Amino acid sequence: MSPRARARLDTRLTSALERVPAPRRRFGLRLTRTLLLVALLMILVPSIFVVGAGIFSTEAPYGMGNAGAYDAELAAAKAVTPIPPGATWPPYLERAEDRSASYGTGLGQSMVEMNAYCLWLGEWYQAQERGDAARVSAAVSALDLARSWESFTDPLTSDQGFRDNIQSRIDAAERGEAETVLFELETNCTGTWPPASGN
Repeated sequence: MSPRARARLDTRLTSALERVPAPRRRFGLRLTRTLLLVALLMILVPSIFVVGAGIFSTEAPYGMGNAGAYDAELAAAKAVTPIPPGATWPPYLERAEDRSASYGTGLGQSMVEMNAYCLWLGEWYQAQERGDAARVSAAVSALDLARSWESFTDPLTSDQGFRDNIQSRIDAAERGEAETVLFELETNCTGTWPPASGN
């Protein structure tokens, strides 16, 4: 093909292409983008709610309350939860420190029961070290009752590892294993152990 014929052909093709309307792809592209966005939102939004619900149910499965509700829960739990003769509740169980905060329902009871458990473990350990069989027996009986406390049995407020640990430490006290009990006191009972002097 000669250069002149090629130029004529290029001109005709260019002219023909300019007369052909551009395909209407914008609407299709916009529709595709919109559908993708809707699909993405349909996946993400439920996922956010599921994750959020999981976080709230893990942190406070029975809901939240104000400082006054927490205080009332502490008082009610202390009224029915035994502690060793002569023992006193730690000061942080008097009332909620942050009056503007929200507290998980059940937290007050859990705090009281955990502290009572630690006080009884401490009582057991001291009695064991002193060879006081009557006090050891009383502490073992109290710890055996603690096995059924809600904080140590409710799967919604404590995981299986925590519940197993509590049961195994009470088992250790019943078997007379002072080292295991002391380890628990030093690891998980820092609010009540070591006891104040004179106890």
